[in-house]
Amino acid sequence: TSVPDPAPPTAFVTPSAPPGAESARSPAPGDADAEEPTAADITFVGAMIVHHEQAVELAELAVDRASDAEIVSLAEQMSLTQAAEASAMRSWLERRRVTGRDPDEAHDHEAAMYGEISRSTLDRAAQVGGAAFDRLFVAAMVPHHLGAVRMAEDRLAEPGDPAVSRWARVIANAQSLEVDRLHEIESRLPTS
Repeated sequence: TSVPDPAPPTAFVTPSAPPGAESARSPAPGDADAEEPTAADITFVGAMIVHHEQAVELAELAVDRASDAEIVSLAEQMSLTQAAEASAMRSWLERRRVTGRDPDEAHDHEAAMYGEISRSTLDRAAQVGGAAFDRLFVAAMVPHHLGAVRMAEDRLAEPGDPAVSRWARVIANAQSLEVDRLHEIESRLPTS
C-alpha cells in the first residue's frame, strides 16, 4: 500500500464561512425561530467588511511586489478568502436592512477597528517592492490580523446571531494561524 505524501510544511487551509453565515436570511414576520441580529452583530460585520477590504488591498499588492514566494502564496489566499468573506458579510447586512435597520448602523465609525492599516502604509506598500515590501507586508499584516482576532473576540463576548458567532470564531482561528505563519516568514526575511 502506498502512503500519500504529507502536505508541505507551508500548506495552509483557511476555513470556509461558517454554516449559516452566507445562507442566513432575514427573519420572516412571526418566525419565532429566526435570530434577530443584535447591535453587536451589525457592528462586528460592518467593521469586519472594512477590515477585510484593507487586507485585500495590501494582499493584492503582494502579487507584483513581494519577493518572498510564501508571502505571495499567503497573500493570494488572504485576498481570495477575505474578499469572499467581505462579500458574504455585505449580503448578510443587506438582508438585515430589510428588517428596518438603518444602513449607517452597520459600521459605527466610533467603534474600534483594531489593527487598522493606515492609508500612508497602503500608499507606501504600493511604492516599494522586493524585500522592503515583504517586511512592510508582515509589519502591517500581523497587527492587522491581531486586530481582527480582537474584534472577533469582542463580538464573541456578546450575545447575538449564532451564525455571526460562528463567523467570528472562524475569523479568529484563521487569522491566528496566519499570524503564526507570518511570524515564521518574518524570522527568515533579510533585515535590510
